[in-house]
Amino acid sequence: MTMKSRSFISRMLALLLVLALGCGTLLSCTPDEEPNEQPDEENDPVEPTPDEKPDEQPDSPPATPDDTPDQEQQEENAVDYKFKYDVSEEVLCNYLARAVTISPEGSGVLSLTGSRHVKKFILNTGAKYICRAATCWAPHPGDYGTYPGQKAFIEDVHKSDPDVVFEACVFECISTAVNEISIPAWVFEAFGREPEDRCFSFEAMCFPDGSYKNQWGANTSVPDITRDETMLFLFYRACEYINIGYEGLHMGQIHLIGKNDTGWERWTELLAMIRDYATEHARRHFVFINAHTHGIIGADDVLLFDFHMYPSRPMADGEQEAHFPTEDEPQYAYFEAGHSDSIYGKSLGGETYSGWTCETLPYLVELDNYGNDAANLHVPRPADMRTWGMDEITWYCNQPAWYREEFLEYAYAWVREEAGGKGFFAMPGERVASYYAEDGQTVTQWRYYGYDPKNFKQGCGDEAFVKRIWEEYTPKE
Repeated sequence: MTMKSRSFISRMLALLLVLALGCGTLLSCTPDEEPNEQPDEENDPVEPTPDEKPDEQPDSPPATPDDTPDQEQQEENAVDYKFKYDVSEEVLCNYLARAVTISPEGSGVLSLTGSRHVKKFILNTGAKYICRAATCWAPHPGDYGTYPGQKAFIEDVHKSDPDVVFEACVFECISTAVNEISIPAWVFEAFGREPEDRCFSFEAMCFPDGSYKNQWGANTSVPDITRDETMLFLFYRACEYINIGYEGLHMGQIHLIGKNDTGWERWTELLAMIRDYATEHARRHFVFINAHTHGIIGADDVLLFDFHMYPSRPMADGEQEAHFPTEDEPQYAYFEAGHSDSIYGKSLGGETYSGWTCETLPYLVELDNYGNDAANLHVPRPADMRTWGMDEITWYCNQPAWYREEFLEYAYAWVREEAGGKGFFAMPGERVASYYAEDGQTVTQWRYYGYDPKNFKQGCGDEAFVKRIWEEYTPKE
């Protein structure tokens, strides 16, 4: 009930009470004022400016003495997500602890009109670092037409939670489609070159000896970072994502792109330029940069990346027989340091761009997608990088719901506690994957959706698992 609707008697009683106590001030609204209210999640919040992140919630009624201890406890337990110009190790780890992969690759892009279920997932679970939110594998001119929708979606989520970081990917793949992408003048100028009225050149980015030509199919290649054209292109891609509002960049398989990069000189130069651009243009003047690597020390003796990213490499249980997963008999898997090329215990430490040093750089692992082994589907081969003949997310999504929940809880804790420390597990949200029919071969669906089915009809409901695990997890002392 607002103050407008209070009766004259109740006002008089309140006044008499204050006078009797001999102190205090009667808090009220004038007839023309409404009391402060919390904003509506979808429409009312005010968007933060690029240089500011709100530190306080909108005005609310003052606390009574009995409420004060609870509020102080909440402030004491609040998780710190503040960063500007650089990031502390504590804040970095807080973000990685709430990382989720929501990758629109192969299904379009995130947009305000088509991804309301994504926003609900993020806000419901409390996700803070959204891996692979922009995943254009082979850049093409049509990708740029999606930028307004991506920007609008990011801004909309930030109205409800300004701490969320969205990550974009700059992958190890180019195609002849880059020949149709114009080079803006500012890209040339960043490298101290006179602007040219032309498009990027596919051939000028390829390895001179033909390495990796057609690596990803006809008319594709891994770009060679020692080529000036590649430097222009990767810088352009990264900066365009920063302009949209992305505050994280995944640079893919940099060891392929940097095959000829002696001493990592070109990668050091490129990432320094991207960071300088972020300092001026990024929403909080900083961008989280990572790649698929165990770690690299740059030409400046500083770690190239803010954290490392790698596939999680779950290993098939070799004691089980080959079988299709069922409700009663899933395909069990677990983690083991040293399995395949896993990162556990291998994340390189050193001095970071943000100025702090570490023996082990914090790292994030994910349920990756990289294709299935048709000849060995549903066969447990513990030494193989594929889990039961499948890539990681495909193996996971084919398991029964109860085991998916059990595995996520195990994986989240194991990576944080049992792998030498500093490790974090990115929860699955959406990704390319293959759902198999009971014949074990026929694909019935090409995408994993972890959303609440009430919000997205194809969602499998893993959103509830993610929310519960994050809320209930307690780190070991």
